[in-house]
Amino acid sequence: CLDAVRLRPPARATCYPNRTLGSLNGYCRFAAAQASPHARHILVAESFSGLVAPRWASMDPHVEAIVLCGSFARNPVRWLASVGAGLPEAVRYGARLLRAIPPATRDPVRLRWSRDFNDTILALDDAVIAERLRIIADVDVSPELQALRIPIVLLQFDRDEVVGSAARSELEAVCRNAHVVRFPGPHFALEVRPRECAEAIGAKIRSLFGAGASAARPA
Repeated sequence: CLDAVRLRPPARATCYPNRTLGSLNGYCRFAAAQASPHARHILVAESFSGLVAPRWASMDPHVEAIVLCGSFARNPVRWLASVGAGLPEAVRYGARLLRAIPPATRDPVRLRWSRDFNDTILALDDAVIAERLRIIADVDVSPELQALRIPIVLLQFDRDEVVGSAARSELEAVCRNAHVVRFPGPHFALEVRPRECAEAIGAKIRSLFGAGASAARPA
């Protein structure tokens, strides 16, 4: 997706390792270590990384803006996150089941993404699945979002099956003067509809900073 944003210098993706990082701050430190320590950054974060980006921005004066895509300030799935954290093998079983029974869609892009996503879940260690779901269950980044004075862009997916309307409204409420961009969705639309999302993100960033913006992304 970010290849199509057309920023200069080009956007860079950051991938988390298949090992535990201890806490949300651990994920922030890992992601920040992948970026140049002296450059200015615009963070484009999706889903779980929507927790990482505000925490990173609150600690790093080099961050000029954050773009949160299909994100949330606190746990959007309530008890399911805690159950998944306690039973990561059940999460892997669900991914294995969904891998065998593809979603009811004829969209080849969504089918391919669904397969790849489930393969990614199956490749993760149980401890990593448990840790990330535990962070989702326990962490609330509302204070960081409320305190930020940099631009915040929210790419909200209206047909998001994971981050529901209540969680989307809550995120908008805690962000100070957020720039909200509505998009059909679904969750993980960055992967399913990459070019359309990239165009929406790029247009908003250029309207805020011009063509010379730089970007990094926690993935």
